[in-house]
Amino acid sequence: MNTSSNGSAMQPISPLRRSLGRSLLALGVGASSALLGAPAQAGCGWYSPTGAAPAAWHTKAATDGKGSLTTAQFVPGTDGFRRVNFDGDSQTSGIVGLWKFTMVSDGSAYPAAIPFGAEVDFGTAQWHSDGTEISFSGGRPPSSGDVCMGVWQKTGARTYKLKHIALAWISGDTPPPIGPVSPAVFVGPAIIRQDVKLAPHGDRFEGSFTIDQYAKDETTLLQHIGGKITGTRVTVD
Repeated sequence: MNTSSNGSAMQPISPLRRSLGRSLLALGVGASSALLGAPAQAGCGWYSPTGAAPAAWHTKAATDGKGSLTTAQFVPGTDGFRRVNFDGDSQTSGIVGLWKFTMVSDGSAYPAAIPFGAEVDFGTAQWHSDGTEISFSGGRPPSSGDVCMGVWQKTGARTYKLKHIALAWISGDTPPPIGPVSPAVFVGPAIIRQDVKLAPHGDRFEGSFTIDQYAKDETTLLQHIGGKITGTRVTVD
């Protein structure tokens, strides 16, 4: 039985929904890939099931124990402030910076299958020191949505987790049988999660990702994709 992201039971996937899932895979993300870009016309914003904006990250000057000041952030839901790029992270050793990434299927996609090793998406991503992130998909045309924003957190030595919230659309660039459509039609939110680890020199990362595309009701799962993500740091050289 399929379940929603909050664990509640869902109705079995209907043939129509399964067909939609297959069709969404043809939204212009490589030979087999992702239906899951961000808003069309690059109108990217935060999606919340409650309609509320995310809690702000508050910053303040804090002492670093040596009499100087450093930037700290208060993370809602935790017990206080934490330093930016703590635990030895720096511009060269931490995740902060500009990256080129590639996402490859692990063969676990359903209800529409994606072969193992098939490219799901590629693009660039900017990880910011305030715990936010923005990425541009190279596998989606801008008119159907190619921008996605997220938040990240350090979870261990050179390890990080990331959550994107993207909004998927069917547009004039969507191929048959469900497109093209003009004006564009909203499909629903997509939740993209990553768990990655930096190489010792901080110039590469690799890890896993999942993409869960939901319908407009925010609970009906249209498509799940899983796989491996790799990244290469972009430098000024």
